[in-house]
Amino acid sequence: MKMSKIIDFQSAKEEKTPHSSGKARCLDCKHEWEAVALVGTEWLECPKCHNKKGRFIYHFEPENFVKWTCNCGNDLFYATPYGYFCPNCGTWQSGF
Repeated sequence: MKMSKIIDFQSAKEEKTPHSSGKARCLDCKHEWEAVALVGTEWLECPKCHNKKGRFIYHFEPENFVKWTCNCGNDLFYATPYGYFCPNCGTWQSGF
């Protein structure tokens, strides 16, 4: 007789929390959906094209925050010693 694995529901719940939820957009196909992800998740899998280029539309940011947006629509960048780089379309940003 095969033994079943016993699941500790409290431990399983703690592993899955805390989480963020809200509107998300795929930076590739522009599909929008309601997403739920563990806090700290950077890229979401798009339910339409299945690429991992989904981001929450409304980011966690301070009030009165001035936002820079790339021509491709992305507003999250890598800050490097050489400048700011768009991870969606691969262009360096200028004009700050």
